[in-house]
Amino acid sequence: MTEYTTPTAVYVAGGTLFLLPCLLLYFAWRSLFGGEKAPPFSNWRGNIMKGALMTAALATILSVVWNASWLYCGGSPHGMSAGPGVWQHLVTPRLLTWGAASMLGFLAKGKGRLLLLGWSASMFFVAYAIFMLQFD
Repeated sequence: MTEYTTPTAVYVAGGTLFLLPCLLLYFAWRSLFGGEKAPPFSNWRGNIMKGALMTAALATILSVVWNASWLYCGGSPHGMSAGPGVWQHLVTPRLLTWGAASMLGFLAKGKGRLLLLGWSASMFFVAYAIFMLQFD
């Protein structure tokens, strides 16, 4: 029996798909620290937005590492579990940080809030797209 190896094209496509959430996060950071054009937030709203953006950045990094590890270990194209690897330990932190960033995004205010909610939806889309790309 031969060992399953993920084609390099799936890694490249996965990395390309993660450009959308990364761009949305970049523009959200830019809207928060945009200088004079940035709207003055109350202190707690600004702190929530900063926390949401830091949590979203961590969630994005965890998702990239999780997907790379999951694909490297064989993925689960037909509903079976992938082989043991780092991905098993990152499932809970990945989902918790994504959920926390999404919830904090609801409490934030301004253009950054919309970008953060777009980031949340794009992360779901990226995960789904990578699963679909990985099928035979």
